[in-house]
Amino acid sequence: MRDKVDKIKHTIDYYDREAKNWSLAHCHKQSDTFWRGEMEKLHKLLPHGKILEIGSGSGKDATALISLGYDYIGTDASEGLLKVAKKANPTAKFIPIAVHDLDFKNSEFDGFWSVATLLHIPKDKIDGALKQIKKVVRSGGIGFISLKAGAGERTDPDTGRWFAYYSLEEFHAVLERNGFEVIEEATRKGDKDWWLEYWVKTL
Repeated sequence: MRDKVDKIKHTIDYYDREAKNWSLAHCHKQSDTFWRGEMEKLHKLLPHGKILEIGSGSGKDATALISLGYDYIGTDASEGLLKVAKKANPTAKFIPIAVHDLDFKNSEFDGFWSVATLLHIPKDKIDGALKQIKKVVRSGGIGFISLKAGAGERTDPDTGRWFAYYSLEEFHAVLERNGFEVIEEATRKGDKDWWLEYWVKTL
């Protein structure tokens, strides 16, 4: 238990320490979000409403979600990354909070967006994270989640970050047991990894 708590902390510490460099390396190579196609699909399912981003990172997706007209609130466990996000989106609301600690009102949001974030949650903690998301999103709300494809969980030796990997079917089952209907799922090749993608509805 304590070991995994430390690994989560090491992950957050990495992003706090490397926020500027990470953002430059991963989010500013292109003018638009890497997830534009996935976001447009979400927009068809949820044309408007209040949306929660879980893992705002450096704020590139925040810019895109706001441009689509959503009433946006962003969260991230890394205050370092949120400083970058706030600089890119000075009028947006960002809250430094981890997914397990989301303290919004029940059913406050119409939808949510979470890319490359839940992959940092240990597998024995993922149910709690998803239950917390479901609690703050209304019944029938729409969300998008992406994670890395693979098996098991481990610490990245170069950065100290903790990663949990899933198969498409494995995480589909995780979503269903936590009260999410999978509307559509897909895989996508990234620069180095394959991504798992899920558009979901809260039940």
